[in-house]
Amino acid sequence: MVALMLHKSPKICLACSAGGHLRELQLAIGAIPEQWDCYWLTLKTTSTKAFMADKEHVFLVNFQPAKKWTLIVNCLQAIFWVLVKRPDVIITTGAGVTVPTVFFAKKLLGTKVIFVNSAADVTHASKTPVWIERYSDLFLVQWEEMRQLFPNSICGVL
Repeated sequence: MVALMLHKSPKICLACSAGGHLRELQLAIGAIPEQWDCYWLTLKTTSTKAFMADKEHVFLVNFQPAKKWTLIVNCLQAIFWVLVKRPDVIITTGAGVTVPTVFFAKKLLGTKVIFVNSAADVTHASKTPVWIERYSDLFLVQWEEMRQLFPNSICGVL
């Protein structure tokens, strides 16, 4: 029993918004979900409900800047799921819906964070990578030009 505990598979949270962020995360992670203990964290949409049907997952409320209450709900959900799921690693492509989860997992559990910046960000950064960079243990960009904005990043292509 002790030997099994020493070789525990890390719990990996695959966190993203719906749509393009989900697709980019799928491309970035390859076969990781088949080889490791993973769960998905995303928004509840028609397409994500269908995709998640046979996967361990958590749906969060999307926060909208014009509706401050949505940020409060998202933060409460993030704290709850971080403490319940206890991820060792978060791999994320953003966007905003994932930020509270990254923050609370890093601060409460010391979770390792891998951020994959969107291929759509070629010469300027959106808000999410600017905020998440400080909490990332590995920060990946897909364009060499983005290394000027994120000097500690690694450039690679999905």
